[in-house]
Amino acid sequence: MNTSLILRIDDRLIHGQVLVGWGTYYSFRHYIIGNDEIAAKEWERNLLLMAAPPEVDTQILTLAETVGYIRRNLEAEERSMVLVRNPADVQTMAAQGLPPMTVNIGGIHFEEGRKQFLPYLFLSEAEIVILQDLAAQGFIFECQDIPGSPIYKLASILEK
Repeated sequence: MNTSLILRIDDRLIHGQVLVGWGTYYSFRHYIIGNDEIAAKEWERNLLLMAAPPEVDTQILTLAETVGYIRRNLEAEERSMVLVRNPADVQTMAAQGLPPMTVNIGGIHFEEGRKQFLPYLFLSEAEIVILQDLAAQGFIFECQDIPGSPIYKLASILEK
């Protein structure tokens, strides 16, 4: 996994596990939240920005803007974590020019119609199809809730 920029799917977006677990381990200088709905709602943007540490640059961008950010910062010296809510967001970004890359899958939690694969990973059939399609395009999915915990290759998990 590229450690200068980590793209993570986490349905809670920015929260303690991201800030303490990942942020402390990697000393991120930037958090980017890619989400069209949140980018359009000032109150929701402000709420998420309040959760971020003041010493870390945190931005909320549309998915298209997030693709641009990733393309410009793939090899940057300062570390960034880009957070999106679900596999469909990665699919949208791929259609908008996101190059194939390794994607961390963190928390995708229980909802009706989702099957459990790991304690923190529940996927619907539609999400599985999206992830398999993205994998066929060259994306690599690694499931890991926090640094130091085991890394599971999504393809291996889905085979079970």
